Amino acid sequence: MKLWKNIIVSAALLALPALASAEQVAPTGTDYWEVQQLSSKYAWGIDTLDEALLQSVFAKDAIAHWEIVTEGPIKLNDKVQGFDKIYGWLTSHLGHRKGYEGFPWHFVTNQIVEINGSDANLRFYMHNRPGIAGGVYYMKARKTPDGWRVVDLHLEEQIWNAGGYSGQPAKK
Repeated sequence: MKLWKNIIVSAALLALPALASAEQVAPTGTDYWEVQQLSSKYAWGIDTLDEALLQSVFAKDAIAHWEIVTEGPIKLNDKVQGFDKIYGWLTSHLGHRKGYEGFPWHFVTNQIVEINGSDANLRFYMHNRPGIAGGVYYMKARKTPDGWRVVDLHLEEQIWNAGGYSGQPAKK
């Protein structure tokens, strides 16, 4: 009987690593939806400068990096860390816009979500309503007790019609 007990205990100990990895539950449809929602909440938040909404998007220590990757009259390569600095940057760069009546609305589409445990990668297209800018956002998110939060955001923006910014007519 003691031999069987030792065999059972040994088998259980050998199975522990497999059980531990089995505990890492596969992401649910809700996880994918919540991560994808971060892009829509972010777009709505930056267009309305809704601080509470943006707080539901970002981790407190998140990093944000916005850059224009095309040649043109506008240069941008700003990187900040922490929600307060992110919100401050957004306010200083978008604060002259007034919500629903503001100049740009950011449309986001074609979200690709990849989840690995409590970490996620999200990438999506962004189109700035006037039709002169767009780009690709890359977000890294982490599942927290408060839900999924962006820990790293990077925009690679492209200016499609630089003439729209310089006062010169667009070339046809």
